[in-house]
Amino acid sequence: MARPGRAPRAAVLAASLAMTTIGVPMLSAPSAATAATSVTAASSSHAPTMAVSLVGWPNITGLTVLADGVAVTPSNGIYTVAVHSRLTFLAENVELATLQAQPTVTLFDLLPERHSCSSSPELGKLLSLLLALDSDQDPSDGITIPIMTTTRPPIQLAGLSETSLLSLETQLTGRNVPPNTALLAANVALDQETWTESLATRTSFVNDMSVLQSYLDRVLGAMAFDSDATLDGFSYIAPSEVNSIPATLKNEGMAFDGSTPVFSWRYGLQRTDPVTYKPTLAYPLDFPADIQGVFATNGNKPDYGHIGDIDIANGKLYASIEDEDNDQLQDYIAVYDARTLQYTGVKYPLPIDLHVDGIPWVAVDAQRNEAYTVTWSGIPANSVNVFDLTTFKLKRSVPLTLGFNGRRVQGAKIYDGMMYATGDSHDAGAAPSTNRKYIYKVDTVTGNVITLFYFDEPSRTEMEGLGFDPKGTMHVIVVAPYTTPYYATGTNNPKTFLSSYYSIDGDDWNPSSTLRHYTRAAPPLRDQLCQQQ
Repeated sequence: MARPGRAPRAAVLAASLAMTTIGVPMLSAPSAATAATSVTAASSSHAPTMAVSLVGWPNITGLTVLADGVAVTPSNGIYTVAVHSRLTFLAENVELATLQAQPTVTLFDLLPERHSCSSSPELGKLLSLLLALDSDQDPSDGITIPIMTTTRPPIQLAGLSETSLLSLETQLTGRNVPPNTALLAANVALDQETWTESLATRTSFVNDMSVLQSYLDRVLGAMAFDSDATLDGFSYIAPSEVNSIPATLKNEGMAFDGSTPVFSWRYGLQRTDPVTYKPTLAYPLDFPADIQGVFATNGNKPDYGHIGDIDIANGKLYASIEDEDNDQLQDYIAVYDARTLQYTGVKYPLPIDLHVDGIPWVAVDAQRNEAYTVTWSGIPANSVNVFDLTTFKLKRSVPLTLGFNGRRVQGAKIYDGMMYATGDSHDAGAAPSTNRKYIYKVDTVTGNVITLFYFDEPSRTEMEGLGFDPKGTMHVIVVAPYTTPYYATGTNNPKTFLSSYYSIDGDDWNPSSTLRHYTRAAPPLRDQLCQQQ
């Protein structure tokens, strides 16, 4: 597997964590007698003490640290304080945080909501101030805060609006750093990671193409006799036939309901066994009739629409539904019961101006109560759209640092506070007649996009949706090329199997696919720091 060139992971970690205790000189230095008195008092009373150090990115010098209101002088970056003391951290005259003494303190401990390490407005404000105060404006060599000269009462960072913070930074330094710019710097430093795949663990789905051909013949026959040209023909399939065409009926997306995998294809859904991936509940036709009716009234027959990659949260399955053959039609998020796979009747129309090229996937974040989309691969695919998960009202659109124009992103999921997406690009691979497929990592707060890794596949191979199981394994659907001219040779139905004959978008009738399983070999520095909280 090829990977983009970058510094080796070991080097990144060494640079970030080699200095695990960071010296923090006092800003408004108390007298030596004051410091000595505080230490002597603790020693004379035999009060238990604790060694406290600041660890990880960014290396900071110049903070003021108070233990129960008394400034503490570090020795080789270590603060010796009473075990039960309260520590207050200040930069200039801005109070960052107050917390109970603990052996290690990271950047994330200084946030109002501790134990949250994702990008957030609070983290953006903290980093904005620190970067603005940095004397050389280069966080890669650490942040050095000049000695404080003001005697004004401290200001609490949590009480400052973004506008007030930027104004204060300008007063203190003559410059300011927008919080999103500060968060992007954190993305660069904290978010690289490594994933690996074992080829031996690939799960293969192989279609019996004669079964698929027979199935589609019945579907086309049903449509020929249906004046309304509905999709009902897709519901007539025996369980044995479902087992015989797994590549087709699992070719769009997947999500996990607990440990249970749920797959989507163009018109339906199925739950499967988590080990064998055999279907335990299958609805080859699970396309909402009311949405189908909208598409059918636009004279777009028989290419009705498309269930793309799906996601699950709080017992609900969210399906992205588009009419990919008419870019200007309304796209929807349809809500299903995740256990029964029954359409609830709830659907949310999405802003047409933000999805002029369709909606191939939806990702949800239950913790943030948000849902995310990006329009398909056309020119507008430069921003991630953030919706309220309860109402699907648009909250914001965040510009992407690496636009998805032409990258054919076909699936996305939130994992560990970040969005991971599959890029089914048509970029040329290293070998002739191959295309490059990408896995991206996206911060939905800043819009930062990291290319985690890529691999090459034969032309017309499609990388589709992805999902994360409870153990954190990333599963990716890769569908084999569909250009084989005769699928049913030697069977009772030797008819040529061409997309021109099967006009219901022939790219769904692939002979096989693989489900690929990736494990995170090296977690991001952000997670390593969070584990120290």
